[in-house]
Amino acid sequence: MNINWVELAFGAMVVIAQGLSFWFMYWLFKKLRTPKSVAPAYAPGTGLEGRAIPVLATFTGLRRVPWAALATNSLNPVFRLDGQQMIYRVLRQKQRPLGDVSRVDMRSAYGNFNLVFEFSDSPFTLIVNLGSASRRAYVLSLLPPDMQLSERAQTARLAGNAAQ
Repeated sequence: MNINWVELAFGAMVVIAQGLSFWFMYWLFKKLRTPKSVAPAYAPGTGLEGRAIPVLATFTGLRRVPWAALATNSLNPVFRLDGQQMIYRVLRQKQRPLGDVSRVDMRSAYGNFNLVFEFSDSPFTLIVNLGSASRRAYVLSLLPPDMQLSERAQTARLAGNAAQ
C-alpha cells in the first residue's frame, strides 16, 4: 500500500476540521446552557441619589397588551426620575411629567421585574425592566404617593417599605 503525501495531508485536515467542529458544538452548547447573570440589586447610598436608576431594558407597548412590545432598547436604556419629570429612552430620549402617568402596574416572569407606566394622553405604555424585585420596590417608593398604582404595585411598594 503506497500512501501519497497529498492523501495523508487531506486526511489530517479532515481529522482537524472534525475536531474543530465538535469543539465548536461543545462550546456553543455550553454557552447557550449558562443562564444570564441577574442584575445586582440596587443599593441605596451608591451615589445615584435615587434619580438615575440602572435598568436592563426599556420597552414601548400598548395599553391593552402589556406583554407585547412595539419597540425595545436593551443596549443603552435610560430611566431617570428628576423631581416631577420622568426621563426615559426607548428609541429616542423623552421627557414627560409624572402627572401624565395615569397608572403604574408591575409584571414579573422568569427573572423580569417590569414596571408598566400607562400614560393618560397616549395608547402606548413605557415598560421598564429593573432586573430585581428590590430595585423595583425602591423605584416604587420613589414615585409620588398620590400616583395611582395597581394592586400588585401597591403590595410591592408596601413590601419594599416594610423591608427598609
